[in-house]
Amino acid sequence: MTNYYMLRSFDHAGYYETRLILMVVALRLAYHALRRKQDSRYLVMLISGIFFQALMEYVLQVTGLRGPGYHFSVFGVSMSGIGANLFQGLAEGAIFSVMAFWFVDLNTSSNPAAPRAAYLRVLALIVLLSCVVGYLSRGQPITSPRPMFGVVTVYWLLSTAGPAVVLAAWRRGLRYLGYFYIGLLIYNVVTFEPLHILEARYIGVRNPSGGFVAAPMPAQMVVMFCSHLIEVAAQKTHYFAVPFAMGLIRFRDRQPQ
Repeated sequence: MTNYYMLRSFDHAGYYETRLILMVVALRLAYHALRRKQDSRYLVMLISGIFFQALMEYVLQVTGLRGPGYHFSVFGVSMSGIGANLFQGLAEGAIFSVMAFWFVDLNTSSNPAAPRAAYLRVLALIVLLSCVVGYLSRGQPITSPRPMFGVVTVYWLLSTAGPAVVLAAWRRGLRYLGYFYIGLLIYNVVTFEPLHILEARYIGVRNPSGGFVAAPMPAQMVVMFCSHLIEVAAQKTHYFAVPFAMGLIRFRDRQPQ
């Protein structure tokens, strides 16, 4: 069986600088919802995203799944270790979680914290920023060759999506978890597909000399699609399920339990 790898070359090509822009978007949305709507759920989701994303990056790094000596740079400053993991939580987890919950809010509330038009404008901004990063990544070396769909993937799925489904079912919130999953998938596609198309984050295999080359296009499409569905979206559903089960996320059509 062919061993596939998620190859990325954007870690030193402006990716994290653009994520800082999106972090500001997430902070502003959380502030707007709290100040104007007295809705603390976006703030809760922002904190949840930061925590769980930082934890995930820490696990990937200490287990060596990011590759030996993994590091990235922000404005020319090289980052690694726990400090880098926390930064990744802030820069990536915040917007991932908030955008997914925004989709939930749009589909479950008659008066969402921010309108659908604003949501679509932010999605367009995300695509634009990802295209910029993809352009800047041309010719950059591979920074993270992560193996795909091994035993670790199964364990990770069972320890994240599994408890998420159980918690949501226990609190009778599978519908909300489903919307959150779709929101995660949307954000994942608009963020990573431009990078995929521009070969800044793509599926690769090892060549006979031990280096990495791009996988054939059919394999690229199938493996990346599975990654979107399973490795990213499904394995982040606990970002919502945990605070929801704790009673920190409530919906107006539900009575407190």
